[in-house]
Amino acid sequence: MPFTSIPQPEIITINENLRLRRYDGHYERFLPPYQNPYVYQNSEGIFDDAKKPDLDYVKRMCSYLDRTGEFYYIEAKENDTYICIGDVTVKDRNPPIAIWEDKYRGKGIGTLIMQTVIHRLKTLGFKSICNSTVYIWNLPSQKMHESLGFRQVSQTERELIYELTL
Repeated sequence: MPFTSIPQPEIITINENLRLRRYDGHYERFLPPYQNPYVYQNSEGIFDDAKKPDLDYVKRMCSYLDRTGEFYYIEAKENDTYICIGDVTVKDRNPPIAIWEDKYRGKGIGTLIMQTVIHRLKTLGFKSICNSTVYIWNLPSQKMHESLGFRQVSQTERELIYELTL
């Protein structure tokens, strides 16, 4: 079942140096970044190196995200060319954001991306974001959620669960 009947944009411009580009089916591009321990620990909650994502894992992940929302590459402009620095899925249940490149973390990009997700969901007619899951060790993601008005509604041993009324 499609995410919505409204067509997914090919490009969503965030600012002059940052944009989202629609996922093009090339799941193999996700393998190198998802084998970075920072990414797979904070995005996937995996701490056992023997279980780090392989090609089959990223293929299944990309297929799922593309089916359940609007799946995008996060791209940053470098020397007049856009390069892929992460991924995001616009959806109203647990919209995931992963910043793949170290040099782009801690610069507010995640916040800009989540603001874009919020705006897109409002445009699509959604009223809330629920079950936005953040691992308890991912302090930057917790800070981002709280700065955008998400409220924590529950907690497990490993996760904080947030919701936001749009």
